[in-house]
Amino acid sequence: MKRFLGKKIFRLFIIAYFTVAMIEIVAEYFNDKTLVTLFKPILIPLLIGYYFYNSRKRNFLFIVALVFSWIANIFFINDTINYIILGSVFFLIYRVIIIYLVIRMVKMPSKLPLLIGAIPFLFIYATTCFLTFEDFGENIFLFIIHGIFIIFLGGYSLGSYIVYSSKTNLILFLSTMLFALSQFVFVLKIYSEYVYFLHALAMLQFVVAQYLLTKFMHLKEKPKSKYEFANTINEL
Repeated sequence: MKRFLGKKIFRLFIIAYFTVAMIEIVAEYFNDKTLVTLFKPILIPLLIGYYFYNSRKRNFLFIVALVFSWIANIFFINDTINYIILGSVFFLIYRVIIIYLVIRMVKMPSKLPLLIGAIPFLFIYATTCFLTFEDFGENIFLFIIHGIFIIFLGGYSLGSYIVYSSKTNLILFLSTMLFALSQFVFVLKIYSEYVYFLHALAMLQFVVAQYLLTKFMHLKEKPKSKYEFANTINEL
């Protein structure tokens, strides 16, 4: 009975998460600051609730990472440069924690898959830096630091999928790719007249990426079948 109620609760959390996400995305599209202020801070707490009720082995460090992401999103509500920089710092801490967790949970047999996997992410960030170097000014260095971490995580996730094409590795790769693309789309608004559409698109990518990352954590924490365990041993 308790387990049944737990499943019901985590389904309610994920339904609420995507419902709030849809409202937030529409609010971004219509530039409705009131709705953004009301609904954006609710997203991550709902995701934490989903993870908490959906996971048997709750990783406290992952929850801490989500809290840093939540704080970053609150700062990002305000468009002023100081708040954006503060939000970027908190999001950088979030990303460092996630990289640490991924390295612990996903083993890379050699550096070659990492280097191959990093190529598309390097291209995305190199292009973005080239387009926005003058517009970012001194803040370009913070963006470059973010880029280094996402290139590493992207290379690691894609490299892991190349070595072992599992569902969990695919979900991790898709999540990382969406995070990278969301930043690329967000930067494109500098050169586009469809600013609010790009805001909404970046938010959609962010919402799905966060969910997929949480799904990855849940799947990695589940007990492995004998077949999966045997494959893991062979890889090592």
